[in-house]
Amino acid sequence: MRAAAATWPEIPLEEGTRIIADLHLDLGRDDPGPGFAGWLEALRAPRLVVLGDLFDFWVGPGQERLPGGAPVLDALARLTAGGTAVDVVPGNRDFLLGAWFERRTGARVHSSGAVGLLDAGAGSRPGDRRVALVHGDELCTRDRGYLRLRAVLRSAPLRWAAPRLPAAAGIAVARRIRRASVASVQAKPAEEKAQQVDAVVALARAAGAGSLLCGHAHRFRDDEVDGVRWVVLDAFGGARDLARVGPGGALVFERARETSAPPPPGP
Repeated sequence: MRAAAATWPEIPLEEGTRIIADLHLDLGRDDPGPGFAGWLEALRAPRLVVLGDLFDFWVGPGQERLPGGAPVLDALARLTAGGTAVDVVPGNRDFLLGAWFERRTGARVHSSGAVGLLDAGAGSRPGDRRVALVHGDELCTRDRGYLRLRAVLRSAPLRWAAPRLPAAAGIAVARRIRRASVASVQAKPAEEKAQQVDAVVALARAAGAGSLLCGHAHRFRDDEVDGVRWVVLDAFGGARDLARVGPGGALVFERARETSAPPPPGP
């Protein structure tokens, strides 16, 4: 992961860019993440960056046929057709997002991470303009069991096989894995499943970035750790669930919607 960070794609974070994470949309519902499609319709921004777990799970194109599938995918397609660039860094729930999703929505998927480039006024230190953009589960380096599972789930054989399963079978398997994962996370000590500072610093430096912005923890923070600014967004629906790029590359943290649904359960 650290070696790969040096070759992550770079994306401009123009003034007005919005960055969100952890929506956990359940496409099996008519309104999968209350009001999200409408929020997209009203969005006026040059770019939207989603830092993982856009969906509660993603196994492949068959999910378009679920009640909430087409409305969300259509809303994303209209957003990109209207001129808003959409960049998605997959999370631990939707790591199978790929070429089909890109064709269907016009979004770009960055499978491991990306480097955002802020306006030149963002700072004077080396790397101040560069922001490492990741989901954040890879920062949980003390959770050895999860990291082993992560490597298996993201392996080439599974990535090949999963989209080829019958849609009903793939969705059933994904739901079972999701339930088991939630139970496992609840049983683990807090320190074991926490994001680790040394991993944040190492990944940011590998990307040549002065900051790292992520989600996954579902709890806002904005700290400086060993010379690296570390920002974690609230899950969508929380008080500071959105980062907006302001003048000069400043990051402004806001609530995405005035009326917010309760944020999704833990990662």
